[in-house]
Amino acid sequence: MSLSGSKSLLTDATRHLLVRWADTRNAWRDHKASEFEDLYLTDLATAVNTALRAIDELDHLLQKIHADCE
Repeated sequence: MSLSGSKSLLTDATRHLLVRWADTRNAWRDHKASEFEDLYLTDLATAVNTALRAIDELDHLLQKIHADCE
């Protein structure tokens, strides 16, 4: 899989997870739901954005290496 494909897959999976979490959160409203959200989802957007930037940097580097080898 290409880096752009990986980036797209990560973006789509994260979007899908957050949509499903919003649906779940409508029914699950206790302390454990808040704890789960705080532990696993609060920092997810930041972590995914960091990963996406890293993927972009790797893609740029690989393109440069490829061009240098031609």
